[in-house]
Amino acid sequence: MSDGSILFLCLVTLIIFIALFLLVFTIKRINNLFNYFPSKTINVDITNRKISDVNEALDYYIINFGVEEIINHLIVIKKWELEIYEKYKDKPKKLDKVLGRIVDNSGRAFNFVFYRTQTRYRQVNYNKIPYKVNNVVYKFFMSEKAILDRVKFLNNHDLYVTYNQFQKKDQRKALTPKLREMIKQRDNYTCQICGKYMPDEVGLHIDHIIPVSKGGKSTPENLRVLCSKCNGKKGNTI
Repeated sequence: MSDGSILFLCLVTLIIFIALFLLVFTIKRINNLFNYFPSKTINVDITNRKISDVNEALDYYIINFGVEEIINHLIVIKKWELEIYEKYKDKPKKLDKVLGRIVDNSGRAFNFVFYRTQTRYRQVNYNKIPYKVNNVVYKFFMSEKAILDRVKFLNNHDLYVTYNQFQKKDQRKALTPKLREMIKQRDNYTCQICGKYMPDEVGLHIDHIIPVSKGGKSTPENLRVLCSKCNGKKGNTI
């Protein structure tokens, strides 16, 4: 092999090595960028649950599993941010760059994965052996602010009104049996105008204080117990 061929092979090898190095470096930078902000993956099993979209899925998680896991991760984020400030407080340019990355990636604070478990079978020696698989139904990221806003919204409605129910055009359909029962118990089966006590629920109505026709929502603060007589007098007025 001539010296020229050897030199050519060395040059090609060097170029390939440099290209691989740059590729690895780029991938590492991309991974660092996306992993820079501490993200929490929350897996939720919604097997046998009728959930129509991501809003209903998120509300289902908050209402049924609480906010402990969310709060714990928010604490992790705040501790991490304080460490960043402490680390770069004497390097303002570096701090600005890091803060920019925090803003860019803050929308990935929470990674929600909703799945349904299915039973499948494989053939082994002419026998069907069952095994479980998790099929992802919904997967999405949420920022700190978005998740806190949703928790606040649900808390303001006593965890009885979901986002989808609040947005329904027909608010009468949003008045679920669970919400009706909650209003009855809250108002002690007593008409909030005349004071009639109706433990047998005869003549007991659930009234929208601001009528649905005037934009009233089926939320606890806009609902009350009335007797049939008082509800008839009130009609469609506020």
